[in-house]
Amino acid sequence: MIYTVNGPIPKAQMKATLCHEHFKWENDENYANQLYFDRQYDDEKIEETYQKLLPVLQKLYTAGCRSIVEASPPLGGQNIKLLRKLSMASGINIIPCTGHSLPNYVHRIHRERYAEQLSDRWIKDFQHGLDTIDGVTIKPGHIKLLLMRGKLSDVDRELLRAAIMTNKQVGIPIHCHILEAALADEVMDLLEEEKANFDKFLWSHTLRDKNYDTIHRALDLGMWLGLDLIKANEYGENLGFIKEAIVDGFENRILLSQDYDFYDEVAAHGEYHPCAAFFTDFIPYCIAHGISPDTLDDIISKNPGEFYNF
Repeated sequence: MIYTVNGPIPKAQMKATLCHEHFKWENDENYANQLYFDRQYDDEKIEETYQKLLPVLQKLYTAGCRSIVEASPPLGGQNIKLLRKLSMASGINIIPCTGHSLPNYVHRIHRERYAEQLSDRWIKDFQHGLDTIDGVTIKPGHIKLLLMRGKLSDVDRELLRAAIMTNKQVGIPIHCHILEAALADEVMDLLEEEKANFDKFLWSHTLRDKNYDTIHRALDLGMWLGLDLIKANEYGENLGFIKEAIVDGFENRILLSQDYDFYDEVAAHGEYHPCAAFFTDFIPYCIAHGISPDTLDDIISKNPGEFYNF
């Protein structure tokens, strides 16, 4: 099943999916904590954000989008009540997450059993839900991690260990932000040591520091690759990689998205925001440059269902 803010759905219902977007990143740490730990919502804030974002989702729906994966972890103020309200009104499935919920400095104070305690929390998030709204228990559909640049830090090792433990316990996929190929290699070393399930591990932002040796190692291990920075000035690079994936036979291991913050884009561009450009511009661009519509549909519709299904 795929776990959405409206409850679980079969993977066939995901259809055309954006696999890494943000509805509104919350910079107020106190409010982010209230949302995740206390399940306290500011209805006035929610209504203001809802009025700005509903037209975005309606435009996406008209363009062909049917599901969106929310990539803002609890630390970023993922707002379950807002997401459910938007999903109900727009008809778009929204897949929420658990995961990175504490500033990294907390690890300096609470090192003992850090990974085990995080995993316990994330397992409870799945078993009991992130919240229950209108009688619907809303379970997370993935674990979102944000790894720092440079060498793999002690706290990031613990985050990864916690995610692996949680995945082994309840099957939930791991969606991991990694910006450097060298760091991705360190992550893979740890995943191998912990005997992780690579089939449920997504290397988000794979092309930010493209290294083919690292990419092919990831594929050999069974990892998924996130081509999730598909913005107008990066169409060519993403098209080229999709073509390589098709030729080399790993097009069934890639997930596509834009990584926009919808709220920020509307604030900056109003109704001329680029949040639907993946469907209105990038897909036609790919077809015009030789990728078949059927292959694209498999990548956009079937691949997300395979990765997020558990």
